[in-house]
Amino acid sequence: MLRVNRLHGQQGEWTAATAFADAFQGGCWRERTSVYRISRWETAAVRVPYLAVRRYEQLLDLPGGSLVALLDTIYRYFAPDVSASPLLARGADARSTEKPAQIDQLLELVLSDGIVTGSEWDELTAHLAATPRQIITPRSAWDKMAQRLLSEMIIADGVAWMQRHEAFNRLLAHPVGQQAAIATCADLAADRTGQVFVETVSILDGSPHPDASRHLLAQLISPTNDRAQYGALLGCIRKLRYGHFTRGQLQRLLPIVHDMVLDPATYARAQPLAAELLRRLPADVSASAKAQLSRAITSDPAMQQALDARHPVREEAAAVRVARITGAALAQTSVEAPHFHDQLLPALLEEMLFSPVFDVRLYAAMLLSGTPYRQPLATTLASELAVSAASGPVEEALTIIEALRIIGTSEQRPMIERLTTATGLPSTIALAATQAIGHIGGRSSDHYWRQAIAHHARRWRQSRTTTHATALVGLVYALGIARNERMLQLVRGDATVPAEPRAAASWWLNLPRRILDSALW
Repeated sequence: MLRVNRLHGQQGEWTAATAFADAFQGGCWRERTSVYRISRWETAAVRVPYLAVRRYEQLLDLPGGSLVALLDTIYRYFAPDVSASPLLARGADARSTEKPAQIDQLLELVLSDGIVTGSEWDELTAHLAATPRQIITPRSAWDKMAQRLLSEMIIADGVAWMQRHEAFNRLLAHPVGQQAAIATCADLAADRTGQVFVETVSILDGSPHPDASRHLLAQLISPTNDRAQYGALLGCIRKLRYGHFTRGQLQRLLPIVHDMVLDPATYARAQPLAAELLRRLPADVSASAKAQLSRAITSDPAMQQALDARHPVREEAAAVRVARITGAALAQTSVEAPHFHDQLLPALLEEMLFSPVFDVRLYAAMLLSGTPYRQPLATTLASELAVSAASGPVEEALTIIEALRIIGTSEQRPMIERLTTATGLPSTIALAATQAIGHIGGRSSDHYWRQAIAHHARRWRQSRTTTHATALVGLVYALGIARNERMLQLVRGDATVPAEPRAAASWWLNLPRRILDSALW
């Protein structure tokens, strides 16, 4: 990521590593730096220091904290074990003798009605992770801190979300703060009036505490709703990797996951994820279930291809698409780097478009969106979507829409707007578009919102199907992310709209102002 930003960004100013190394001293970086050192950072031969990442941001004229937040997020998910401390270590900066007074001020701010920025959450939790024995009184301050942080995280976007996501993970792994963080997730996930369930439940994968595993398993077996169950399934992937489950818990988990693989009514796109989780379960626990699943899908070639990420037909099609998208995106890159062959780009594209695990797709998209590849990739994906939505496999269109949710810019927003109300296409495509439009770049006019809301409300009244009610909930979520209170009030007061989206609009309008405003920063 660092090398791609240096070579393809800033109109080619830093394509020469020597010039970049010569300019590196300055700003937040006090030492002279060699080309050799730059190369070792950019090839991950050694881990790049925190202050060096900040210096990249300065030299490349990137928003402060953007690369730091992205690396924190990626490092966190793929870390070999769970730790409160960020892998992008702050070092002495977090243990400075001046820090206690600053931390007291930040704690006071967090517990007040003031605005708290993502950078302030980062600073506070980095210090708490570095000094786990620091006493915070009263003890209820941990509860209030966790409640506020989670409330902000689930309605944040972009860098603001990444900073809060990393900060909450630090609380989840903190020896004192973890129980407050876990309890906050469990309480919010159990609240049926809530609106954000997947990440509220799945983030429990960041805690090794037995209570986190217990709550995650409870949402898998007896979920608040299908979104909470999907979040639990997602969280199980990482907890299984870390060995957080006991043998007894694995045996309880097995039949639920097995049934989800074979149940066509399972929450959208959960079947491939459940199949992947089943594949990762220890053989001595799941041998019988795996054999039964193998017999079931062998008799159904379509299901076999859909559920098996390593199926030869899928692998061949994936390779062709990845090569096509890679070539088209590189051809549009504004700054050429003739001596640089990026082997990671196709690997990330393959993960973003074909991994059965949502988090892997998400973080691959985030990594790509944090580079100059974002714009050419968004343009290329939009062209692919135009074909897939009209005549290609539905799954291809859904995956591209999901990717554009992160990579898409204001240029692709009109296409997603059109898909939210498109007729003559599979309903899942319109539904995916309503769930993506809250995060894609740019803003939509009130005229569009009125039209989209009226479209799905009318279709719901005609058919009474859950598809249109769910689409309206997705649109309300997008209005909340955009802080479009006028349209939220319109939905809440419209008796022709189903009860669920009206309740969702009320939830957004009832959020405390300090939470709504803080989550923007």
